[in-house]
Amino acid sequence: MSQSLGSRRHVGVVNYQAGNLQSIGNAFEHLGTLVTRVTRAADLADCTHLVLPGVGAFGFCAERLAQSGLLPAVQQWALEDRRPLLGICVGMQLLADGSDESPEVPGLGWMGGRVAALIGGGVVRIPHVGWNTVRFDVACGEFQPGDQADFYFDHSFAYGQPALGRRVASCDHGTTFSAVIARDNVMAVQFHPEKSQSAGLRLLRGFLAG
Repeated sequence: MSQSLGSRRHVGVVNYQAGNLQSIGNAFEHLGTLVTRVTRAADLADCTHLVLPGVGAFGFCAERLAQSGLLPAVQQWALEDRRPLLGICVGMQLLADGSDESPEVPGLGWMGGRVAALIGGGVVRIPHVGWNTVRFDVACGEFQPGDQADFYFDHSFAYGQPALGRRVASCDHGTTFSAVIARDNVMAVQFHPEKSQSAGLRLLRGFLAG
């Protein structure tokens, strides 16, 4: 991405006390964008792109987001104004109807479907922590169909297939799961692009280009 493109982008990172905001902000700043930690709806005024992070259990993140008071503004951004939003890790899983990790807690339902536990055994260790290969099924920013790249993961639950939208890229760890999903202006990734070095920066550049 050119510096001129980056300088025209202003990324808001939803701060609901359940995400790794510092490393996400650092990655976007490396690409030349302004970054704002969004703690109130007014913080979105100058943003062009929004990131929904998530670290921890599904129920914990869902409850934190609800308690933050930011959910109505995030929903208006994504569903009514249809502006670019990127979900990361549990921020991706929250887009499902729910998760087997916290069966009593509803998800946002933007992508439908359900998040399920990864199945370990033998050489397959849970949680799935470390680098793994992601295969792109459709074009996604700088990645073309058939491209493969290594990204950094840290999770025990995963999205099999969204009921709405589409699977953009997949990964294997005991089973095949969705690594990238998208629906209109909303994209979400199971891995941590901010920890994935050059491949992660390529993914974030593609998001910023939208």
